[in-house]
Amino acid sequence: MVASLKLAGPRFRVREATKNDVSDMTEVFFRSFNAKFWQYFLPDNPGGRKFWDESWAMGIDNPTDRSFVVEDTQNDNKIVAFSRWMVPQNDGNLERPWPDVPPGMDMEVAGAFFGGMEVNRHEMLGKRPHWCKQLCQRAKIAALMTNTVLEMLGVHEDYQKHGIGAVLIKYGTDQADKDGLETYLDASEIGQPYYKKRHNFAHPKGINIPDRPEYGSFYYESLIRDPQAAAK
Repeated sequence: MVASLKLAGPRFRVREATKNDVSDMTEVFFRSFNAKFWQYFLPDNPGGRKFWDESWAMGIDNPTDRSFVVEDTQNDNKIVAFSRWMVPQNDGNLERPWPDVPPGMDMEVAGAFFGGMEVNRHEMLGKRPHWCKQLCQRAKIAALMTNTVLEMLGVHEDYQKHGIGAVLIKYGTDQADKDGLETYLDASEIGQPYYKKRHNFAHPKGINIPDRPEYGSFYYESLIRDPQAAAK
């Protein structure tokens, strides 16, 4: 039985993102993904911010994407979280436009990280339709999928543990349950217990990421959530 799920209250409002939000979404990204691995792999610098600003704008323009932000209505509607969903085309083809990768990216780590997620998803699910939550898609590589993807999700570090991420995740798992589909995600070592305990993800498969002196070791794994029967 999945543990009880804490959901954000009415103080936090979810709405669709616009291009006016891209710099705020980038700020939330860097205030969400701030472990030593992320500081090394996707550091907060002008090149990194340009990459994410362009990425959000491309997603908002993409007709098969749905981007959302969460506002704190008690703090001048400050953007405190985001998510981005990729909606499949009829033929299952999801071409994802990405800007050029930031200068200096460690391409060995990038190949292991993004490539490992892609390999795991195909090995674990094959071509079965499913919902998918990923922290990042392969940079500058087109994706062919037969599913709907929660591609990005981040919550500002000052607003974590308020149930905001749970609302954004529950949107996808509710849709998956309605459709009778599995849900797939990739998670860090910190996030894995939460996804397993609160959202009923299981079936872990690790992703091998090279060690680096800057961050030591970083462990990621892929998880699947089986469709859940509606409560009666």
